[in-house]
Amino acid sequence: MLKIKSFGFTLAEVLITLGIIGVVAAMTLPAVINNTKNKELETAFKKSYSQLGQAIQSIFLREYGGAGISIGSTGTGTSSAAYTDFVNYMQKQYKQASICIDGQKNCSLAIFPLETYSGTEGSNFITKNYKTYNSKTANAGGYCNDGIMAITDGSFIFFDVSNAEQETAGKLLFCIDVNGWKKRPNRFGHDFFMFEMEQNTGKLLPMGLENTAFPEDKYCSLTSSAAQNGLGCTTKALSNPDYFKNLPK
Repeated sequence: MLKIKSFGFTLAEVLITLGIIGVVAAMTLPAVINNTKNKELETAFKKSYSQLGQAIQSIFLREYGGAGISIGSTGTGTSSAAYTDFVNYMQKQYKQASICIDGQKNCSLAIFPLETYSGTEGSNFITKNYKTYNSKTANAGGYCNDGIMAITDGSFIFFDVSNAEQETAGKLLFCIDVNGWKKRPNRFGHDFFMFEMEQNTGKLLPMGLENTAFPEDKYCSLTSSAAQNGLGCTTKALSNPDYFKNLPK
């Protein structure tokens, strides 16, 4: 009778092959996961930027007739009715958004990180929960601590209005956490980005441009130990197609 020989792998060969596959997977999987997360941050950032720009232009034209805004530029600070009006206009631009502003004492802890919101508490919250671009201890320098708006997609907008004594007087500042403060990485220039708005034109400027409060060359660095490092990365995040691929670990 003709015997047919069968060929197969030995147990040792199978185990060796599986071991090699496991090593390769262990080496490549973290990079794949990291790239996926960074792509998600990029998509969320671009969406948030587009929404914010559209909302501000709509408010500037519809509510102020394109004639300019005057909020906090004469020393009135965040208690001014003009600031409250502007935040309320912002809330209307985002369906079902919730707001919590400076001085409010009944903010929902189911939505917001603080029940009683104040400039000091807002600053302390950012320092406690965020890191810089290169993962150092962060401090937004008292900016973006005058109110928060929670968006239904999970993102948050932090407001800042400056008075006449501050170097940013005449401008409104916005910080966006594109995936919300409860989700990591919670780092400046990763998921936390800053913008300026010129009140006389309604123009939204990504932080990092020359003459903005936090220029890119000083506040978007791999080596800087500045507590605000990363706040100047917004321009680079918009202009460099490889920005999110190269976020520091």
